[in-house]
Amino acid sequence: MEFLIFLGSGAVLLGLAFVVWMTVTKHRMQGIANWPYVDGQIVKAQVSMLERETPAGIERTYTPVLSYAYAVDGLSYTSRRLNFLPDSSATYTDGKLAQAAIAPYPPGAQAKVYYNPANPRQSALQKPRPTAHNAVILYGVVAMIAGACIIALGIVL
Repeated sequence: MEFLIFLGSGAVLLGLAFVVWMTVTKHRMQGIANWPYVDGQIVKAQVSMLERETPAGIERTYTPVLSYAYAVDGLSYTSRRLNFLPDSSATYTDGKLAQAAIAPYPPGAQAKVYYNPANPRQSALQKPRPTAHNAVILYGVVAMIAGACIIALGIVL
């Protein structure tokens, strides 16, 4: 019976962690989604290749390198951030995928630059689209309810 209480407590804590984590993440993403934008200019857009020797042979990775300039309230800024998603500095094993990531941003082109009004140095060319936040929060709530049921079962038995 102690095992059920321990198991239920773990499920409740895990569910609570998921709910808190996704709520904070969702709140941060909604802030970014409301950032204003200014017109900026793409300064550099290229793909950098890295070759390294591994036990399996030569491995090549490709990283999109992008920089852009923009101005907010008369002050000029430059940035390299495409977006604020975790894979925003993605490295690819296929050069075509890396090239496709920067294809919409050729050097010299105009682009919308979304910036943080509280700190204009923070900027991105793409707004994130929150994905699966509500599903993970729901999973956390279900885990907490299941954990509470398991604890109750452990107490009753």
